[in-house]
Amino acid sequence: MSDYNCYVVDDEADSIDIIQDYISQTPNLRLIYSSTNPRDIFSVITKQGKPKITFLDIEMPGISGLELAGLISSHTAIIFITSHTEHALEAFERDAYDFLVKPVSYSRFLQAVIKVQGRIQNNLISRPTEDNYFFIRGNKQGELIKIYFAEILYIESLQNYVKLYTEKRMHITYLTLKEFEFKLNRNNFLKVHKSYVVNLDRISGLMNNELLMENNIAVPVGSVFRSDLLIRLKNRIFSTDRRKALDN
Repeated sequence: MSDYNCYVVDDEADSIDIIQDYISQTPNLRLIYSSTNPRDIFSVITKQGKPKITFLDIEMPGISGLELAGLISSHTAIIFITSHTEHALEAFERDAYDFLVKPVSYSRFLQAVIKVQGRIQNNLISRPTEDNYFFIRGNKQGELIKIYFAEILYIESLQNYVKLYTEKRMHITYLTLKEFEFKLNRNNFLKVHKSYVVNLDRISGLMNNELLMENNIAVPVGSVFRSDLLIRLKNRIFSTDRRKALDN
């Protein structure tokens, strides 16, 4: 069995020490990153790769573990660790694999890890190989249209239908935006408005509350989605620290 790479994110250093110790005691687990700063994880995933398991505290400054899980759960199996049991329901709504209450015993830690390993193995057996395209139904009876994920610019909701904009043309198909989000399940797609999902790789620019896409169409950014968008774009922004140095 290959190693399960692990991240630990908790604003309490003592809690990190405990989980690190448990990981070191457990065969097939390998700690590759730990931090008290939850925002660091995005750059680390880019550099270190996707962890199999992330042990994630819920109450942290800046961004909560629940918010963070919504952004990284497609990359990793989340095991929440917290002192507050009232978060359990919301944690499992975020598709957490388990929920550990501090102080965490090694036996309970091991139980959570075994659960994760079982689910990952089952997913590997049952999950088909991911392709880089899919088909939607066309307007003519029996017509299927091939769409490459990479060619999608953005998707717009029309209640029970969606408009799917690609490099070449626009398609309308009988799916809700929520259904399309579920079927996409890819890291480079993000909901930026109640009516829009965009391909992050096909953004030309951002100005205030609008995204300019590669077809020169502006897509609105909803206020409740803006922080998630900025977090996802943060590691792609090249900027200088010289002003900070001058201020010092």
